[in-house]
Amino acid sequence: MASPVGASASWSNSSIESDDDIETPIGHACAGQEMHDRIPAGKWCVRKFDLKCLRREVQRAIREGRIRPTERDPFDPEDSVYGPTFYTVNEQFIKPITAEAGCMSWALMKNPKGLQCDLFITHAWQEGIFEFLDKVLASWPPETKNAWCCMLANPQNLDISHLIKTPRSSPFAQALDSATKVLVVPNRHASIYTRLWCAYEAYLAYQWDKIILTASASPPGIKHVLVAWLAFVALGVMAGAVFAEFETGYASLVYDFTVYPLLVGSVLSSTHMWSRAVNRLGTWWSAYNIMLLIRLRDQPSAFGFTDFLDDQSWRLWRDAELVSSLTSVIFFGMSEVDRIWSMIDVQEAEMLRAGFSGSISDACCTSPADAESIRAEIGDDVGKVDGTVQQLIRAGMSTSSLRLAAEAGVEVERFTSLGYAFAVLVGTESVPYEVLLHSTDSVVLDGFSAMSSTFAILSFIFWTRSPLDSKIFAYLVLQKVVLLVQRPPHMLLKALWRHGSIDLATMLVGDAVSEDIMWALVLALSIAGIHRIARIPLIGRRLAQFLVARGRSGVRKAFFGEHYEAQGYRASSKREDEQSLSSDEDDASVSLEAGDSDSTSPA
Repeated sequence: MASPVGASASWSNSSIESDDDIETPIGHACAGQEMHDRIPAGKWCVRKFDLKCLRREVQRAIREGRIRPTERDPFDPEDSVYGPTFYTVNEQFIKPITAEAGCMSWALMKNPKGLQCDLFITHAWQEGIFEFLDKVLASWPPETKNAWCCMLANPQNLDISHLIKTPRSSPFAQALDSATKVLVVPNRHASIYTRLWCAYEAYLAYQWDKIILTASASPPGIKHVLVAWLAFVALGVMAGAVFAEFETGYASLVYDFTVYPLLVGSVLSSTHMWSRAVNRLGTWWSAYNIMLLIRLRDQPSAFGFTDFLDDQSWRLWRDAELVSSLTSVIFFGMSEVDRIWSMIDVQEAEMLRAGFSGSISDACCTSPADAESIRAEIGDDVGKVDGTVQQLIRAGMSTSSLRLAAEAGVEVERFTSLGYAFAVLVGTESVPYEVLLHSTDSVVLDGFSAMSSTFAILSFIFWTRSPLDSKIFAYLVLQKVVLLVQRPPHMLLKALWRHGSIDLATMLVGDAVSEDIMWALVLALSIAGIHRIARIPLIGRRLAQFLVARGRSGVRKAFFGEHYEAQGYRASSKREDEQSLSSDEDDASVSLEAGDSDSTSPA
């Protein structure tokens, strides 16, 4: 967003801190004007390393008293979470240090030859500098090298009013045109889309089909979540040790059929509180089963086995149960970490929503001339830009495929969380272990197993080469297909084999076939993408909505909700969704403030 620009302000004497590998030019006051005339606006960029340096420099300036609280910004000098606002940092730090260097921007002071823009950062100047830097650094897309940020890119001691007179040719527009991605930085004060320049940047991102991402800081409380997970592992192990001498046949018999609804509950819980409860119960139950299997590893009769199953069958079943239980323990632990990241996404969405009326037509601008120019350029596209902003708030990102899916009536929520728990669960359980490799010499089984491995490898290659939105969609597809296509027949076949209804070879072949179907569906649906699936006649929208569903409300919307209006990206069941999201926000706010201070407190 445009920063306050104008004549040079007075500044205190300060030296320039530079790093060994950065050339910092010190020169005449006109040097900055010459540099900005010579170097295109799209190259007034900084590196991720520069932002890390900026954080240290601002912290040092605060300690030395060069950045001080003001009546407008009474920040706490001891605070390292939020820090002074951009206005304060600009007046007390950026302007003095760049004026001494020659009145160029901070970006060109650090990188005097300029850097090609990969990432455009849009924000509203209201956030604290540490809040901003931590979010950007934590959310920096790995494939991008250089970022354009208005306070650092524009020369704050020079008059650039003539450059922003025409929005389309302004430095903001030139940089955004060069970027491949746009990073939106929410703040705790108000939605950035209450500011017209930010709304205009959203308009350009929509027009030029840019990938728009939401920035978020690394979540607090991860350590406490892991401590709580370890505590429930210990409780499960202790319970297994205490009750191992009792009759366990029935408990073990139903393990697969009880852990399955816990997997479903972890994926589809409507609130973070329920998700946390399911993850902890699943951790306890899986650890309990592991301890039973270890304590009674040489006692097949304790697990209800009958005489017609030989020693090989017993060892196969026991080792399969151990692998399944161990991977479930890991899954529920990783689900807790994924849940914390999801809570952060909910909070960032609330920050983008705060004070936003739902339309950029209500956004304000300090310059009437700028406002008139921007509104004239956006023209009749207000509704489309509103849709992009609404999608960004709900999904956390906006891409061409998500926009096409939204036009087809699919509502996407919380699409920034690239979870790993389910991928680890499926990948770990797919690793063959010694007893399974030597359990049968069936050529048919070898063929189905080879096919399953091929599909799995192709899916992994596709995933690694895909953009972020395709990776997230593939992960959500994996969740749904495993829970519906692979898990149920796997449980049924194992139960039938255990009770002698089918032989070992039939069980293994049936299991391999279900895995083949699972991986084939995952690969096909992932390659098709959400936007193509949504356009399949009759079933496309509902299928796509189900595949991206997060929580029970998303599933209900897929099968029972009315058509979602693409113009505003609003579902007809809006009231129910807002209540569900509000519940998530309340849970997230309470949990993150509490910080999971103990094993039973909110995460």
